[in-house]
Amino acid sequence: MIEKFFREDIKDFEPYEAEKEDFRIRLDANESFIGLGKNLKDKILDAVINVEFNRYPDPQSSRLCSLYGKYCNINEKYIMAGNGSDEIIQIITNAFLDKGDKLAILDPDFSMYKAYTRVRGGKIISISLDKDFKIDVDFLIERINCENPKIFMFSNPNNPTGGIIPKEDIIRIVEKCNCIVVVDEAYVEFYGDSVIDQIKNYTNLIVLRTCSKALGSAILRLGFAITNQLILKELKKVKPPFNVNGISQVVGEVILKDIGYINGAVKEIVKQRDYLYEELSKINKIEVYKTNANFVLFKSINSKKINQRLEHNGIKVRSFKNEVLQDYLRITAGNEIENEEVLKIIKEIF
Repeated sequence: MIEKFFREDIKDFEPYEAEKEDFRIRLDANESFIGLGKNLKDKILDAVINVEFNRYPDPQSSRLCSLYGKYCNINEKYIMAGNGSDEIIQIITNAFLDKGDKLAILDPDFSMYKAYTRVRGGKIISISLDKDFKIDVDFLIERINCENPKIFMFSNPNNPTGGIIPKEDIIRIVEKCNCIVVVDEAYVEFYGDSVIDQIKNYTNLIVLRTCSKALGSAILRLGFAITNQLILKELKKVKPPFNVNGISQVVGEVILKDIGYINGAVKEIVKQRDYLYEELSKINKIEVYKTNANFVLFKSINSKKINQRLEHNGIKVRSFKNEVLQDYLRITAGNEIENEEVLKIIKEIF
């Protein structure tokens, strides 16, 4: 039987499969609702025409990393590009985790940290947030040093809660924890306070970034690791040589040259996020959490009914299997029309 060749330690895994249903409005994946304008698309077409399709792409994504460095005011020598943040996370676990090594995460947090650790044969140390989705940093530091993981990985702002650990506390964690600290800043443009300027000060700090949220380019699958050159050397030992395709590289370069588009998109998304929060806060029997990302999280004993009603009307939002979040829904900020339709349906229930 062919099954005898399968790995025992992942036999209970379920493949990650995105929803295939054809929803009219998708507010479940924290994508940007702002598309690229005609002027930007014309520039992209001009750039793609000049791509040599018969050649392999630049294995280091040099121009892309240079432009991303200018975007976040970091020298390109500290940056490595990946096929989305997912691949960067996988590269980090491949580079540093031996079988049985520990990786610490917060609970709840982005699910792929746990997934890639388990694929590597690593052990997850889960540190729960409190009932308000906050963490006592002194307790966190004590727990990490007690468990002695190789890596502590977390999103800031947090996905799915939208909460944050202040910069000064992250620096304290980096200084006091004897491990590699990975800060996933996928939503940082909606928050503003990054630790990216600290990567030259600490040898154990890695910052992750993405083009999928504020830059409105989820289809490109572009992510970045920003860290010191000693760690970058280790990451590049296990990075596939041509991991970022040439089309994504040149399109990403065009978008990163248009800072006005990026800043305008962030401003509009924050405006719609805040409106969604304010309107949901007016509804009785709903507890809404103010986030620092591009989504809103709320709790309701009627969450399943709300989700069913939204799906019946062709609207997809994010529900959760996690026991801690079973009464919660996460709604990505949509455009004005999308948000009004969501609010109308929810208000009809109450």
